[in-house]
Amino acid sequence: MKKNILFIMLLIFVVVLAACNNDSSEDLEDQTVTVAVTEGNIGQFNAWEERSEQFTEETGIEVEFIGIPYDNLLDRITAEGISGDASFDLVTHLDVMGPSISQFLEPLSGYADEDFFERFPESIVELSTYDGEIYSLPLRANAQVLFYREDVFEDLGIEPPTTWEELENVSETITSETDKSAITPYYQAGNNGQNLAIWASYLWGNGAEILDENNTPVFNSSEGVEATEKYIDLLREGFAPEGSVSFAEQESRTHFKQGRSAMWIGWWWVYSDFNASDSSAEEVRGNVNFTTIPTWEDGEQVASVSTFPLGMMESSKNKEAAWEFMEWLSNPENEKSIVMDSLNEEVPMDQFSTDIVQLENLRDEELNELGDDLFNIGGDSFENAKTFPTIPEWPQISDILSRAISNMATGEDVQSQLDAAAEEVELLLQE
Repeated sequence: MKKNILFIMLLIFVVVLAACNNDSSEDLEDQTVTVAVTEGNIGQFNAWEERSEQFTEETGIEVEFIGIPYDNLLDRITAEGISGDASFDLVTHLDVMGPSISQFLEPLSGYADEDFFERFPESIVELSTYDGEIYSLPLRANAQVLFYREDVFEDLGIEPPTTWEELENVSETITSETDKSAITPYYQAGNNGQNLAIWASYLWGNGAEILDENNTPVFNSSEGVEATEKYIDLLREGFAPEGSVSFAEQESRTHFKQGRSAMWIGWWWVYSDFNASDSSAEEVRGNVNFTTIPTWEDGEQVASVSTFPLGMMESSKNKEAAWEFMEWLSNPENEKSIVMDSLNEEVPMDQFSTDIVQLENLRDEELNELGDDLFNIGGDSFENAKTFPTIPEWPQISDILSRAISNMATGEDVQSQLDAAAEEVELLLQE
């Protein structure tokens, strides 16, 4: 008799639990998740929007995408966060904005355990982590690689450089034997510190740091000065075009796409743009290859990494539904499918994406065969990457350093500029 009673009670518990779960699912079906992404016709974001219809079919949760101009993104997130009534549930943002907006984002520890985040390279998870808490999913990330004109290198009988010294040697050959610049860096100040990415690879590879463990500026150390001198020498030695002092990343990329230089350092997502885009010169299309960032002689290989993660607004009224969509987007099969369809030319160009961030996909044989080993190189770069400091003051520090880089590129003394920048950063951090 007692066994029957226990069985009946257990059965009732299971039925009630199932009913609760069904009620929860039905509640989510009535919700709409609004995702704010950066404007600019970004293929990965367009692919998310297109495939969100499949998510809606599976879950009943509607997804709406809205665009925010990049220049207004930080102000918009801040304003919506302060209001306590955000008009979007999820938002993509540049990693350097993270520390200052984390107060407006929902910590993700209540939605996923540590194992969930082990699918991503450690370097990009670090850029979503503030004070030990993960606030966003690093679903869009790129590591730096060195792009080079394979046809030019073959004609000159030179190999892609593996060290900065080799880069200078091949640059000498390129500029003396062709009408091209050897490389097109970008020294212009602003643009959220775009001109710091290449500089940081020189700096970190030479054993220097931006801040020490006590957040004291140390980039003006002897190693930091040597690295910076080497970076500015690209311009002084005539390896870079004079116009690079006023180039932001986009202008320098265009210079390379026009066939006016033989090397470019930047984010891997532009590989397909160089080789397939109508905006690339005919001589460029199909002739661009890539390799890892050069190192110092006997030094470590260190690449810069940049992410554009997806965070949940703390004031969202649809957090469970929003997490459902985040989790769905982060499925490795979804990521792989978007890129496979792009590489197989099965989607419109406005949905073209080569953005891979999950470890199993970075080493996927099928993807690397289609992508000319791009993701293996990217995976190596993620493993060797370092990241800018994830502290609230970083946007201001970035501005200080960005101005210093620009000043040095236009002729100011390296040691003096780095010392002045270090003093300014130290005062900022003491406030």
